[in-house]
Amino acid sequence: MESKTDQRRLIHLISRNTIKLILAGAIIGIFHQYDHLVAGFLMIYLIYTLARKIKDNDDEKWIYLIGVSLTSILGVACENWGISNQYWSYHNLDNNREFPYWLPIAWALAFTYIYRIEKEIILIKNIQSIPSKILLALIISMIFPTIGEMVVINFGAWTYHWPLQFLGVPLLAVILLMIFHTGINFMLMAICKQLKIKDVVFTLK
Repeated sequence: MESKTDQRRLIHLISRNTIKLILAGAIIGIFHQYDHLVAGFLMIYLIYTLARKIKDNDDEKWIYLIGVSLTSILGVACENWGISNQYWSYHNLDNNREFPYWLPIAWALAFTYIYRIEKEIILIKNIQSIPSKILLALIISMIFPTIGEMVVINFGAWTYHWPLQFLGVPLLAVILLMIFHTGINFMLMAICKQLKIKDVVFTLK
C-alpha cells in the first residue's frame, strides 16, 4: 500500500517536472524566431547534464549517452519525414529554412527528461515487472511531451497539419510520440542486456 510519504514524493515529482516543462516550452516558444540562440541555450544545458553524469562514473552515464544519441538521431529522422511530407511546419525561420537549429538538442533533452521521471516513479512505486515499466513509459510519453508541445505550439513555433487537434496537438501526434519514446525504451532494454548494464528503468528481470 502506498504511503503518504510516497504520495507526496509522487505529487512533488509530477508538479516539479510539469512546471519545468512549461517553462522550457515557453522559452522555446517565445524565442523560436531566434532559433540559433535557443539552440545555444539548450546545448549548454545538455552539456551540463551529460558532464554531471560522466563525472559520476557509473553505468548511468552510458544510459544518458546512448539514450541521448539514439533519441536525437531518430528524432531528426522523424522531423525530416514530417516536414518533407508537410505534416507539420516550423515558423519564422530565416533563409527560408524549414528545420530549426534547436530540434536535435530538444529531442536529446527529451530523453533525459523522460528518463528521470520514469526512474523516480519506478523507485517511488517500486515497479519491477517489464509490462508495468512499458505501461509507465506509454503514460509518461503520452502526457509530458504533449504538454510541452502544446506550450510551444501556442507560442507560434510550429503548426501541425493533421486533424483532431487539442490546443494544436493532434491525436495522431500523441500516438506517434508514445510509440517513439516507448520504442527507445525497448532499444535501451536490449542494449543494456547486451552490454550487461544494470539500470532501474531498462534492466530486464
